[in-house]
Formats: sequence, structure tokens, C-alpha cells
Amino acid sequence: MKQGRFSDAAAYAERESLQEAGSGTFWLTQQARALVRIPDYPRALEIARKALEIEPDSAYAVSAAADALGGLQRFEEALQHYEELLREPRLIRKGRKGILSCLAAMKEWETLLERLSGWSLPEKESLPWRIKGSAGLGRIDDALKATSRLLELSPHDRSALWERTELEIRKAGLDEAIRKMGRMSRIPSLPPVYREIYASLLRREGREEEAIGVYDSITAQGGEPRIQKKQVFTMAKSGREKEAIPLLEEFLRNEPEDIYLNSSYVAACKRIGEAERGINFYQKLLGLFPQAKSLYGRIRSLHKHLEQKQ
Repeated sequence: MKQGRFSDAAAYAERESLQEAGSGTFWLTQQARALVRIPDYPRALEIARKALEIEPDSAYAVSAAADALGGLQRFEEALQHYEELLREPRLIRKGRKGILSCLAAMKEWETLLERLSGWSLPEKESLPWRIKGSAGLGRIDDALKATSRLLELSPHDRSALWERTELEIRKAGLDEAIRKMGRMSRIPSLPPVYREIYASLLRREGREEEAIGVYDSITAQGGEPRIQKKQVFTMAKSGREKEAIPLLEEFLRNEPEDIYLNSSYVAACKRIGEAERGINFYQKLLGLFPQAKSLYGRIRSLHKHLEQKQ
């Protein structure tokens, strides 16, 4: 699990569970936890419920079931399970976070803020939820005030900066947000996240070439793979598919089932008539990763595109 090998973890837990022959919930719960991380939410829920049949009061099995239900977007059911975790001292924090996540997903902003007020959470932990709740209710100034406080406690916090940018767009518009972030992105002492946000805003306004230039400036200083991906996505959408496709293939060799990489790759191949290349690449990729079943759907999509062109 710590190495991110969730499929291996699920298989290992399943073997251990079969050896126990239904005598306990530990390995079933571990299997469900690993399946959530894959993610395979239907199977995770099935296994968590098997654990609960054996031990209905197992808080950890309830936790696994809650996570699976949340992944399936069955938020009301997930919420009920997270509520149960509040009775288990070791899982109170997990339960509270799950409750707030479900209320946010359901856009129950008033209830979210009420629950938040009833809990004595550390300020750094509560502020992100206060921002979401206030923004959801249209209280933009309150949300901006909470964002400013969070940035006082955690200067340059990535999530807080993104939240503040979105709020400023709602208040003053995209053009003003671009001007402000453009100025900040040119301050050498500020971390790369400011340039990353600036590039994202340029992409949103359709200024892809400028965005690519900003991403170039980040990667020239050793940018993270996440930034490199955004740069390649932008290239693929701005008429530079021939450059982007080989780079996307490099990323896919490391992350064969990444949804965004696959969507960008397939779309780029279709746009410039490289569907056959895409099919050949995916067939080779399946040879390396036979467990990546989602790739078959990508191959079918490219085949269908070829048929339509004939």
C-alpha cells in the first residue's frame, strides 16, 4: 500500500482472507481498503459488506464501506457510515472529514458550516471547509477572508491559492485574475505555483501558446511531472499534437490507466490522423500491463474512428 501497488495489495489481502476461511474481518477490510485506492469501488463495497456480515461493529470495515460508497457517489449512504465513525475515538478525525466531504459533494453548505461550528477543529483544518461552505452559499467576501487567513497560516499553500484565484474570478472576472497572477508570476522569490496558476488561467482564456511558454519556464527549473503533464496537455490542444504524442506515450508507459493522459492521447491521435499509431502503441502497452483492462476501450475507440474515416 505504501508503495502504491494497490492491485498487489488487494490480491495479497484476498489470499490471506481465503486462508482464514471467514474467521475474521482484518484481511477483508484490508482488501477493501486497497480496492478503494485502485479504485474499484463496486468490488470494495462488496468486500467491506462481507466483513460487516462477519463483524457488524467493525469500525474499520464501516470506514472502508463509507469510502467505497463515496467513490460511487452514493453520498447519503456514505454520510451515514461516516457518522458511525464518530463513536470510535481512533476514527473520529476520519469520520469528520468524510462527513464534510459528503456534505460538500451534496452542496449542503449550511449543514456543512453548522457541523464545522460544532467541532473544535484546528484552524488550519477547518478553514478550507469554511472557504468551500461560504463560496457555495455565494458569500464571496467571507470566503476570501477565510482564504487570506489560511494563507497567513500556510504561506503559498497550493490549494488556498487556487481557491483564492477562483473566488477572485467570481468577484472581478477572469481578465483581472490573469493580470494579477501575471504580475505575481514574475516575482522571482515566489514559488512556481504562481506561474502554474497563471498558465492555467491563460489556457482558460484560450491563450495556449503563452501558457506553454510559462510552463517552459517552470520545467526549465526542474518542474514536477505534474507540471510537465499540463504542458503536454496544452501542447496537444494547441496544434502541436506531433510534439505532444511522443511525450504522452512516455507518461503512459509509467501511468497506463491515467484517465487524463489517455483522453488527451486518443484525442490527439484522432485529430492528426494517427489512429493506427495509437492502436499499435496501446497493443504494446497491454503487453507490458495486461491488467490495464481500460486500454481495450481506448483501442476500440481508435478502431471506430478509423472505420468512420474510411
